Amino acid sequence: MSSQILGNLNPGIMDLHPYEPGRSIDEVIEEYGHQEVTKLASNENPLGASPKALAFLDQRQSELHLYPDGNGTKLKQAIAHHESVDFNNIIIGNGSNEILELAARAFLNPEASSITSKHAFAVYKIVTKSSGAALIEVPTNNWGHALNEFPNYIEESTKVVFIANPNNPTGTYNTHQEVHQLLSIIPSSVLVVLDCAYFEYVTEKDYVKPIDLLKEFDNLLITKTFSKIHGLASVRVGYGIAHPSLVEVLNRIRQPFNVNSLAQALAVEAINDHQHIDNSITLNTQQNQFLHEQLTQLGLECIPSVGNFITFKGDFVGSDMFTKLMEKGVIVRSVDLYEMKDFLRVTIGTEADNLKFLEALKQLL
Repeated sequence: MSSQILGNLNPGIMDLHPYEPGRSIDEVIEEYGHQEVTKLASNENPLGASPKALAFLDQRQSELHLYPDGNGTKLKQAIAHHESVDFNNIIIGNGSNEILELAARAFLNPEASSITSKHAFAVYKIVTKSSGAALIEVPTNNWGHALNEFPNYIEESTKVVFIANPNNPTGTYNTHQEVHQLLSIIPSSVLVVLDCAYFEYVTEKDYVKPIDLLKEFDNLLITKTFSKIHGLASVRVGYGIAHPSLVEVLNRIRQPFNVNSLAQALAVEAINDHQHIDNSITLNTQQNQFLHEQLTQLGLECIPSVGNFITFKGDFVGSDMFTKLMEKGVIVRSVDLYEMKDFLRVTIGTEADNLKFLEALKQLL
């Protein structure tokens, strides 16, 4: 490509690398010749999609030639009921990542900066840098967000604060009191994005209550996804909850028809499938404890996780062990991108999934 064309790029993009998702089952089968592969890389729900959503799938095929509801009316109504908020508090996105990007586009520019924690979700850097803004990373406390330190890093240029709670890839969480204290201290002109992608898996009683915070702070944007506990990662649908005036601003730059008809219809069914949600939480709670115990018995250091994944450290290079596990038909996640080269992240699967992973790992240690 012409260097003259590249010279016109937004400078922030030059500092970025394309996001590398977890390896797919198909590509690992093709590369290694396996008959069967266990994927524990992308924090997907091992129970699959909501049965109610799957049962509803065939009913939407006759409408595939029609544009989706650009306002997402039925989905927003279902979310509003589920979250006990008003319809006008909600914006829907093509995955919650789109909501993160909309927030960055709306508030960041080359003179601005955002703040997040070191070892936080990679998309915060992508959306910040692609807006031309600077990213300020706060050192972690036991691999989690040191929210008490965030105010010390706020500059005049700071427009957005990104908090993953629970945090991916470390699985740590911040309490309601910690988040409330931060919101009470930082300027009300700074947007705080509270990314709650793994919210439903958390069972700790002191975990944050996002909707309670929203009633008190109108500079808060909560993001959630249907990709995790609801098992709809393939169709890409998420949402944000915020003050109506903030939602209205984000809707100005949201693409028309950004969430397709199937995604909207399936999400409505999934958010109302309480049995599937409960089953998913129960499985994850049981297998989280089991997997943590088994990894610890192998002499590995686990970061305590409240999500549906565990990040652990051993006497190995993470990327090397990642490849060796794929050779045995198990896909996990290297976290080199997060400057955690001695760690791997594994999704908490079914008991059978976890046993296969553990057996493969034991053979390699």
